[in-house]
Parts: sequence; C-alpha cells; structure tokens
Amino acid sequence: MSRRVTGGRGPGSAAGVRLVAFDLDGTLIGPDLELHDEVVEAVAALRKRGVTVVIVTGRMHRSAEAYARRLGLDGLPLVSFNGAMVRVVGRDETWWHRPIAAVQAVRVLDFLGGRGLEPLVFVGDRLYAGAPDPGRDLLYARISGAKPEHVGDLRAYLLGPPRLGPTKMIQVEDPGRMPGLYAAARARFAGELAVTTSYPFFLEFMHSDVGKGLALARVCRRLGVRRQEVAAFGDGLNDLDMVRWAGLGVAMAGGPPELLEAADRVVDGPPGLGVVRFIEENLLGGDG
Repeated sequence: MSRRVTGGRGPGSAAGVRLVAFDLDGTLIGPDLELHDEVVEAVAALRKRGVTVVIVTGRMHRSAEAYARRLGLDGLPLVSFNGAMVRVVGRDETWWHRPIAAVQAVRVLDFLGGRGLEPLVFVGDRLYAGAPDPGRDLLYARISGAKPEHVGDLRAYLLGPPRLGPTKMIQVEDPGRMPGLYAAARARFAGELAVTTSYPFFLEFMHSDVGKGLALARVCRRLGVRRQEVAAFGDGLNDLDMVRWAGLGVAMAGGPPELLEAADRVVDGPPGLGVVRFIEENLLGGDG
C-alpha cells in the first residue's frame, strides 16, 4: 500500500518512468539483510518492461554488488558510498570516484578524536581501521560482510607516503548520542564535507561534491534519462537529495520527517515487500 504525502511537494507521477533508483538498507532489504524472492521478481518485471534499475546505496561497492548481481543488474551502474563512487556491476569499470582529500580526512580524525572516537575509513573499495574494536568491527561486518584491516595510526596511514584520500569515513556511535554528534559535525564541516547518516548509529563523511542525488543525476545524464523519467526510493537522511531530485520521489513510512516531507509518495509496509506492492500497483500497470 502506498499513499500520497499531505504537505509534500506534489502528487508525483509513475507515468513515463524509464529508470528506477533503489536504496538498499531499509528500502529493499530489512533487518535480516536478505533480498527476498518477491523483490528479485519485481525488479525482473521492471527490467522486462524496459526500465533501467540502479542501486544507490551508502554501502561500499563490493558489499552492494552482491545484491545487485542477485537482482540481475550486471552491466548497469551501481552508485555506492552515498554517491562517492559509481562502478559497473560485474566489470572493472569506474564511472566516478570522488574521495576526500587526505588533509581533510585528518581534520575529521581530529574532530572525532577530540571526542574519544575513531572512525572506519574506506580507501577505494577497501576498509581500514586504526585500533581493533571488536563491537564496532563485528557490527559493521554483520551489516556489510566486510571486516576492516587494522593499520594502527590512521593519521600516519593516510598522510603516507603516498597520501591516501578516503572514499568515505564512518563513525559508529550510540544512537542516543548521534543527534548531538551529527549536529556538531554538520556545523564543523559545513561547506567542506558532506555529512549524513544512514543507520541511526552511522555518521558518514564524504567529499563535498558527493550525494546520492548528485550521483544519480550524473548517471542519468550519461544514460540519456531525464529527471522526470526517474523514480527514486529511500528511507534515510542520506536518501533525501535523491528523493527530492527524482521526478517521482518515494519514501519508506518509517523514514525521518524531512524525507517524508520531500517525497511524492510514502510506502507503507516492511522494507522490500512494501516496495514490491508499490511497484506492482504503480509501475507495472497500476493507477500511477
């Protein structure tokens, strides 16, 4: 079941959709981290209708690619790291990669270190950490399937030589303390870095010219798809610019107020199955 948004930006339309962009966590997959058969079948039905399907996720590429391949998206672009990287599924082909400068990354380390925190750091499509933290490392491995390589002094590691620019940095923090940390990080790095959240315990730092909406727009330009021909689905603050940008922006009902306000439609129901119902009712011959 889907509903229109009271006070949202407008009714939105499913007519003429040529490309559908899906977030993964909280949108296509739930807490069990499984991509269920109904989702795979719905995406296959979209593809059969000639609709291009693109995953747009905060995950690292290699973590997201397993889901994309199960959805049959080989040969299509995959937007990862909240838009900091675009690579083609099943190929060694990169369309876009915009890392943080090493000196900016060190400023993030200083900001977090002053609060007794240390982030996970992604360089290219590899994951690094300084000192081992079993709770943090196991949490991230459970979600993504990736375990960090421990390098000791992250500052020294990034400053090299050679200097290494992270694709993304993630701080794992207690959800109860996250609002204050998020606000402080947004204020500290305003105009310098993009700062967002995905899971309620992840604070994420990227290059200032990075976002899901920006990356999706670049992908669509390359594919010759117009904004009004795009539907985008998401559930978190890191999906906000993508949902705003798309001609049809669709939010999951459990998303934050800012996302629900920006959306044209809201999907009720659990991740995956709620989206499947929306696809069947609106994109595969429903009332639009």
